[in-house]
Amino acid sequence: MLLRLQPSFSLFFRRIPIFQNRIFASSTAPRSDEECESDRTTDKTQNENTPQEDEASIVSMIGPYVSSKQIAFHTGQFDSEHIKKKNKQAFLDVIEAYKIQFPNRRGHVEFIRAALRRMKDFGVERDSESYKKLLSVFPVGPYRHQSMLQVSVRFWPKQNETASTIVSAMESNGIPPDLEVVHMLREIFGPWAHPVRRFARFLYWVPKFMNKNPYPIPWELPNDERTLAKLALQRMTSTVDLETKLVDIHSATDSSPNVEHPGAEHSWLIYTHTPKQTKLASNLPSDKPIYIEGPYGVYLRKKQLQYYVLKADPSPEYWQKKKDLEKFNTDDVSDLRSPFQPGASLYIPPSAHELDDGFILSLCIIGKPFTSLINCWLHHLRRNFMPDLNRIAVVDKTKLTEEKQIDRFYSSHLLSTPEFTIPHDTKRLAQEPRPWWYRDKTDDEDE
Repeated sequence: MLLRLQPSFSLFFRRIPIFQNRIFASSTAPRSDEECESDRTTDKTQNENTPQEDEASIVSMIGPYVSSKQIAFHTGQFDSEHIKKKNKQAFLDVIEAYKIQFPNRRGHVEFIRAALRRMKDFGVERDSESYKKLLSVFPVGPYRHQSMLQVSVRFWPKQNETASTIVSAMESNGIPPDLEVVHMLREIFGPWAHPVRRFARFLYWVPKFMNKNPYPIPWELPNDERTLAKLALQRMTSTVDLETKLVDIHSATDSSPNVEHPGAEHSWLIYTHTPKQTKLASNLPSDKPIYIEGPYGVYLRKKQLQYYVLKADPSPEYWQKKKDLEKFNTDDVSDLRSPFQPGASLYIPPSAHELDDGFILSLCIIGKPFTSLINCWLHHLRRNFMPDLNRIAVVDKTKLTEEKQIDRFYSSHLLSTPEFTIPHDTKRLAQEPRPWWYRDKTDDEDE
């Protein structure tokens, strides 16, 4: 009877703050007073050598009883001078060296957390063998749950949380589940522990949704920003309109005398166009301007790109189409009529580029944030695909408002150099060379 109640008593004392420093859940062997004193002396020396900033970042890691000093000690093992090249083999050698140095697996939780933090440095964050090697650090037997009570109250919390962290890292990095990992977790924690149940859900759902993404992106993204821009634009436009085409140009090779390009502002730009957008541009009224808005952010996994939108205000015909669509009840099948009957009208819905907040005419991603590249985009679009935009004013609503760009724009406008972007109303621009929000440096110094 006392043996059965022993886990309950140990759990009760574990929750008392006074006894937390006397419990060493990461150790499987009994500790003597000499070992405790030696640990305190080594912790003092390590605390003197470890910077406070690193220790603060280590303390921020999750885990109720995880020692930040031991994590700092084990993190130093991955920065050893004996490691000549950080790769997969070096990562596995460090884990094997720890298992030989500490056969009783003392401090294994701190070592695993330190290894998880350094996996990106060794390039093994997407390697399943490395995660299995980390799971092999756990000792088999001491943390196996003996009853459902231990499972429900989460006995050995930091070991369970560390194993769940490994499973979460595998899930976030897209590693396909493996039955070998399930067997390892069952041997360590038992068949009903929380890490085992979490990985079982991962094993059930991931094969079902692994290839269900309609917008597939490779896991290893290229480092070239130009290739990333093509992937981003294809992701945004390929499913909307299959006739979308990407135009990849460079401002240096596609220069024009109408576009002013300083030497440091030459870069690449990629934009999109479709026949439907060309037709929309031909039907736009000349008395209403079109707008350039942005930059907006689009993510490819953990990489962000910024794109710009050329759009126009919705036309009255578009709102009339929406009203006709609202009158027509698509769910009513009691009175079906053929559109080819006398007196019937054929309803043509708006295209995918016609939205309530505006008509999308083109998308663009530029290599450098300069207004000269925006002008090059408009010039190339007008010259090759949308000549009807020559009769329409363009209002620039972007956030590219550096002093040099503003100064060059207004000076070039005063010199009668044709520009394509008009940041403000044409009448006010003709009356005063500077907008109301632009301040000269001399005026600021006088104030």
